[in-house]
Amino acid sequence: QKFSDKYDSVLLKRSISLLIEGIEAGGEIGNLLNKIAIIIEENKIMRQEMAANVTTYVIFISFATIAAAPVLFALSGVLIKVITNLGSSLSDVGSASSAAGFGISFSKTGINYKDFRIFAIVSLLITSFFSAIIIATIKKGNAKLGFRYIPLFMVITVALFLAADKIMG
Repeated sequence: QKFSDKYDSVLLKRSISLLIEGIEAGGEIGNLLNKIAIIIEENKIMRQEMAANVTTYVIFISFATIAAAPVLFALSGVLIKVITNLGSSLSDVGSASSAAGFGISFSKTGINYKDFRIFAIVSLLITSFFSAIIIATIKKGNAKLGFRYIPLFMVITVALFLAADKIMG
């Protein structure tokens, strides 16, 4: 028991505790040590499998936050610009068609690109914040450890959005 108290290892403390309980119950030390070793090895393999499964989720969340969302927002901004330009150039056609009896009209009501850009940046910042916290929770088991990833995620997503917007625009 003194040996396990010297080291800060939960696994060692559990193993020594199992060994002591087995000896007190009258079990053989050799069999107890073999069973403890098997349990430790199975535990190690299970942790590796869990880490591999978790890595897939982390990669997906990171890609969606850092790469996909900024590019899709930039693409949406380009679509807003195109529709606005198309609507303004077809407004003359709309007034002529409504005079001729057709019900087509293009008005200026809609979303302004500058407002959309503010919305996109705020949305990306919020998404980056929560993604960093979720990734830290998945990988480390503690949401507080995600606070160091938040600035990195925010800078990358906003920079990628601005770059994609510039390139596509």
